[in-house]
Amino acid sequence: MSLGDPVTVAVLLILAFFSLFAWGIIITKYFSLKNKQHANMKFYKTFERIKNFAEIEEFSLKAPECPLRIIADAALLESQNLSPFVSIETLAPRSEMLEDTMQREVEACRLDEDSKLSFLAMTSNISPFFGLFGTVWGIMQSFYEIGTHGSADLSVVAPGIAVALITTVAGLVAAIPSSVAFNYFVSRNNRQEIFYYNFASHLLSLFKRGDLLAIEKVLSRER
Repeated sequence: MSLGDPVTVAVLLILAFFSLFAWGIIITKYFSLKNKQHANMKFYKTFERIKNFAEIEEFSLKAPECPLRIIADAALLESQNLSPFVSIETLAPRSEMLEDTMQREVEACRLDEDSKLSFLAMTSNISPFFGLFGTVWGIMQSFYEIGTHGSADLSVVAPGIAVALITTVAGLVAAIPSSVAFNYFVSRNNRQEIFYYNFASHLLSLFKRGDLLAIEKVLSRER
């Protein structure tokens, strides 16, 4: 058996594809998420100084593109579609509609950040099996060589087993980085999702505060 064996070559090519594609995802995803995180933190630091929901529109127009801006823009658009007349009866429905809108945007951001991670999960799961298949095939070939030569001499068996183990190594080389990267990105995205919901909650509080102030003004006039 040699590396020229068609089955061994096919297994190694499949594992090479998985490994290269996985590394491409890892590198692009890492820098993409890093840039988003930097833009999010820059957005949030300015957002913390805002005391009025109406101020967000002007601020958001000047802010860099990032998930927090997407959530804020969706909230602004929804608030503009709501009735301008605020009362005790409409207070809860208004905030609930805004909350639903921001929740959808948070979920959309999470789906975007999780995109292509399924390939890393698949690579980490199936690459060892491809490697094992190549190894089992190689060992079978080695036994065939033993039968052909009628000898179990080490010089006959060792080369075939050595070649067979190469596919196991290739499978682990593809699987280990993919597994580590997948768990890192999922953990990071879980933390970011909590951050997005906290931001949405803060934004909703500003909106509710504005509605309450509007109701207080109406009540003070009636008195």
